[in-house]
Amino acid sequence: MTIRLVQFSAALSTTTSLKGFSMRPIGIDLGTTYSAIATIGVGGQPEIIRNNMGQATTPSVVMLESTGEVLVGQEAKQQRVMAPGDIIEFVKRQMGNPTWAFHGDTEQYSAVAVSAIILRQLVKDASEVLGEDISSVVITVPAYFKDGQRNATKQAGEMAGLEVLQVINEPVAAAMSYGVTRGFTGTMLVYDLGGGTFDVTVVRVANGSTFDILAHEGDSQLGGFDFDNLIINWATSEFEAQTGTPVEDTLEMQAQLRDRCEQAKHKLSQVDKAPIFISSGGQNVKLVLTREKFEQLASSLLATTEDITLDVLDAAGITKAQVDKVLLVGGSTRMPMVKRMLTELMGQEPDQTVHPDEAVALGAAVAADVNGVQRQGAQQQTASAAPIVLHDVTSHSLGVKSLNEQGFLANTVIIEANTHIPCQVRRTFFTTADNQTDLHVQVTVGDGTDLRYVEDLGDSHLKIPPHPQQSPVEVIYSCDIDGMMHVEVIDLVDNNRLGEFEVERPGAVDQGEVDRMRDALASLDFQ
Repeated sequence: MTIRLVQFSAALSTTTSLKGFSMRPIGIDLGTTYSAIATIGVGGQPEIIRNNMGQATTPSVVMLESTGEVLVGQEAKQQRVMAPGDIIEFVKRQMGNPTWAFHGDTEQYSAVAVSAIILRQLVKDASEVLGEDISSVVITVPAYFKDGQRNATKQAGEMAGLEVLQVINEPVAAAMSYGVTRGFTGTMLVYDLGGGTFDVTVVRVANGSTFDILAHEGDSQLGGFDFDNLIINWATSEFEAQTGTPVEDTLEMQAQLRDRCEQAKHKLSQVDKAPIFISSGGQNVKLVLTREKFEQLASSLLATTEDITLDVLDAAGITKAQVDKVLLVGGSTRMPMVKRMLTELMGQEPDQTVHPDEAVALGAAVAADVNGVQRQGAQQQTASAAPIVLHDVTSHSLGVKSLNEQGFLANTVIIEANTHIPCQVRRTFFTTADNQTDLHVQVTVGDGTDLRYVEDLGDSHLKIPPHPQQSPVEVIYSCDIDGMMHVEVIDLVDNNRLGEFEVERPGAVDQGEVDRMRDALASLDFQ
């Protein structure tokens, strides 16, 4: 019999000095559109490790050829228009999605596997620069990633043959990079608008070494990709209005259009207008998109980020006047309307002294250094006046489905959003039938009691000893430093610890598949 639960009670970027430096902390920004890898240099400053083309960032694009060869990065992106059916990009937005897969000639690749391919390329390039193997890393994720997405990212690292020391939030990493290199003290708001995700975080920093996260908010499906889509939709409508025919619905045409609309968006960060050339169905059209028109198209997306920014201030319990520094992170913050909006909203110009594409990876390297100190007793390598300390918080509320006092199934929040991690919270529930032997815990993500407004994180079953109806069971929720959930159960009748649940997360890859794909990816021919 399946038990239902009734709640009772609460309780800087060069690599000239990197060779020959051992015990190296490695941080990776696994981005939607671009990724980067960094370490701590001999001088104690975080430094970007450039790829095999000498670039500080690597496009998060994979090309899987029928010959077994794999292209990752700029070379793969250059094939987007010529061979769109072989190209995989924006895969980060599919992390934790159990239904998404790329179907190759002989293998099916999940979002976890594709991300692992990108990680392998980053590590391969960095190892060649450093002259040593890389086996352990810290990987960043959007602060608003849920448990399943964080788990998928960690599995991608394992599939790439890496030990993932920690999964850290991207805006937190950016704050650490800024704080450590500048000795900053004060309250910072990090506005992180990347290629596919948006986060905004409030951090209280002391002496560039202690980082207390006050609150996270965000949207893991909002980023530069969505701004590109606005231009694509406008361009296709304009083409049809001028020619009387729709743009061809082929993979090649879609890839060409996305490529040209991306270029137009980038140009509009520097100039007032940009051309978009479309050749389709024998028709050749030159469109001109002005910055003013683009900003009109994007006004609702920008307003969404503004609303989320106000939400994070409210969650942090501070006013705009109490923010000492506004930090811009992510390539999409290059759009002039972002700086203008934040200046008007916050009453101060955002700080743009950090490199928007590199800050997260640099901070991940600092986090990797902190991790080595805390877990392995290593000596801190980052130059800092004091030991670096990070206190992060949960990004979402975590709960369980249980019967309320009226006998209806509802959501019960156990760990509130913005609770400092690691944390542990206990709740007592009661069985609903005599001699029940099956405990079914359904873990949720979200606030409030209404199940329509929460998501299922995962569920699991656990055998329990038979007892009379209304026998107490203690459910222990804990959240680790990676922001990932663990559930443990105690039979309070016998005071018997029943063990930790194996939460079945949608989109998770079982360990056997992780091991199999790790071997499969190792045999691929990375170019």
